[in-house]
Formats: sequence, C-alpha cells, structure tokens
Amino acid sequence: MTRRRAFTLIELLVVIAIIAILAAILFPVFAQAKQAAKKAVAVSHNKQIGLAGLMYSADYDDTLPLAYMYPHDGPGGGFPYVLLVYPYVKNIDIYVTPAGKPNAVTNPDWDYIWSYGAIPAAQIKRYPYYFVGDNVPGRVFGIVGARYNGVLGIGQWGNVWGCWGDYCSVWSGQITVPSRSQSGIARVAEMAFIFDSNEPFADHLTRNWDGGTDPIQDPLLRCAALRRGYNPGSWSIGGATPRWGGPQSCTNWLPSYPGFSANYTEENARKLQQGLAVVNMADGHTVTMSLSKLYQPMEIGGGVVVLKNFWPDE
Repeated sequence: MTRRRAFTLIELLVVIAIIAILAAILFPVFAQAKQAAKKAVAVSHNKQIGLAGLMYSADYDDTLPLAYMYPHDGPGGGFPYVLLVYPYVKNIDIYVTPAGKPNAVTNPDWDYIWSYGAIPAAQIKRYPYYFVGDNVPGRVFGIVGARYNGVLGIGQWGNVWGCWGDYCSVWSGQITVPSRSQSGIARVAEMAFIFDSNEPFADHLTRNWDGGTDPIQDPLLRCAALRRGYNPGSWSIGGATPRWGGPQSCTNWLPSYPGFSANYTEENARKLQQGLAVVNMADGHTVTMSLSKLYQPMEIGGGVVVLKNFWPDE
C-alpha cells in the first residue's frame, strides 16, 4: 500500500506567507493602475468638454459659450455652459468625473454639472479682474494680491428670476456680459478653461467669503461652506479641486458653520498643494497639473502680478 505524502503545516504556512507577500506587493500596484485608468478617463472627459466649447465658438463667431444663460424673466431653468455645449457632445456621462462625487447633492440631475468648473469673467461683477486676498491659502501658495480672471460671460435677468449670486445686486434688468473669443485671449495655450471643480462656476458666482464687503476678493482656494444652503454636505474649494492625490473638499475644515471668513489652517492649505487637477486649456489641449503650478504667479510689468493660467490679457 502506497502512502500519499501531504503538505506539512510548515509548508502550508510558507505557501500562505508567500501568497500574502505577493498580495501586499501587487494590490497597491492594481490600485495605482485603476487610479491611472480613472485619471485617463477624466482627461478624456475634460478634453471632450473643452473641444465642445471650441466647436461652439466656431459656430458663434469665435465666441466661447456663456458661463450661464437664463433666457427669460420668470420661473424655469437656466443653462450653465456644460448644457450649452451638450449638442456637441451628446453624451451626459462625460460630465461626471470618474474620481467620484466628493459631496452629496439633493438633486440627482445636479450630478452632471458638479464635476467640472470654469471661472466666469470678473466683468460679471462689474470689476476688471479678481484678486487673491490676504488669507491663509493665499499666503501658503504665495499669491496674495495676484490678479486673475476668467473668459466666460453671462446672460440673464439681474436681481430677479434665476439670479442668486452676489453679482445680481450690481445690475438692474438684463445682465449681458459676452464671453471672450478664442482669438481674444493673449496666451491661449496657457489660459485655463475647464477644470476639475466642485461647482460649475468654481464658486465665483455665489456669495462672498468675507461677509459681503468685497465682491471680487477671496473666492480662490477658499472654503465655500456658505453654499450648503442649496447643496447640503458640500464644503467645496473655490477654484480647482485637486481630485487626484489631494483633498476633494474642505468638509469640516472650518471651526463652525455658518461662518464668513472661510479660512482654514496652513496644514490643510498645504494639502491642496499636493494634489493634481485635470485642466483643459483654451486652445483645446488638456493637462494634469498640481494646484501650485495651476496658480503660478507671473509679473506682467509695473510690479503687477497675475496668475499665469488665469490671465487672458497681455
């Protein structure tokens, strides 16, 4: 009678240990590969939205789409730019980032306008530009006092139906601020157009973060907790959101809610520097860059400092 030799306990433990070691090595690699695949999809989505904006401009005398259009004086829906360019994409799925939603929204239709954002032109608030205030994130990024601007205009009725931002009070009747043309942008390959964001207007049409004393100061990099009134759970970061490797929201960064200062700690501000955002430039190409690079300052003469990727003029 032949006896079959079975594995000993030591041999089984060795095999299990080898499997555990391989799993510990391979699982992070798989996770990184999955994240890289998601980022590639995000780049594709962003690029398609940006190209749709350029196709729109080709049909409208080289003029880029409006940030927001509310075409009537009465109840009903308005159209953020993502909907204005929908006929050129015909696929609502590209409006949702594969990074996932960082904040819950109460209306499922909003899922399709909360992944990417664009900064509207400061002329909407009847100012020539925005500027970064003297606050914690501004000091951490080294951009306090830097000027910046967007390229998208707006068309709607002021201080009536469809107008909810702090810009409404500076208008009476119809608001008509045209968008820039692509040819009217000085450095079109360096001008950020569409990017990862938690709000379609990058929190630049909603309330002031300093309590209402200055309509153009402080939206960038601030914690927009005041928007929780219509987007419960959302403490979004003004401007771009570092969805890849950084914090996707500023939830619980503030000591209390409500609060007007929208300030947070230096430690959290430095976390923003570590993350990456997908950015589509006004010439149509899409890149992934850190927020530090995205908000890189540049002197344009006379001691004036601007944000290189958010300055459409010479």
